[in-house]
Amino acid sequence: MTDNEHFASVSDLAAARAMLTFDPLEPTFTAGLARDGLRIFIRDHKKRDLPVGDRTLEAHYGRFVFTQSRKGVKEARRLALDVAYGLEPREAMIAGHPARVYELGADPGPDDIDGPMPSVVTWHDGEMFFLIASHEMKVEELIPVAMSIYARRSG
Repeated sequence: MTDNEHFASVSDLAAARAMLTFDPLEPTFTAGLARDGLRIFIRDHKKRDLPVGDRTLEAHYGRFVFTQSRKGVKEARRLALDVAYGLEPREAMIAGHPARVYELGADPGPDDIDGPMPSVVTWHDGEMFFLIASHEMKVEELIPVAMSIYARRSG
């Protein structure tokens, strides 16, 4: 993780809980990848401090990132189902919650510095907004990660 004044790095979920208004969830399935960083967005794009209730947690797992935030039911739904995170979204379900998935984009060629569009799985659960993205993994590999968010709750 590099230094960035927009976020604070934290060492574990206990430290993250102290800076958030929600109890962060953690996937029980991570495709064999260890978590290699947690960061909380504490400032917006204009470098204004974000209120605790508006913060977002990012958990990095090497080949994918899992993002979660409390947005309120209406905004969480909008972010999950109305905002575009790529081309040609498909409808899906994550543990009974409406979701959208975006396939990993094709290699745009050597002159494009951005690389392919990431694969994305996004959904909401009440007031919580969730997004998993990867520039390397396919949607089919990310869906089990998303589903595993709920494994600890029920078991």
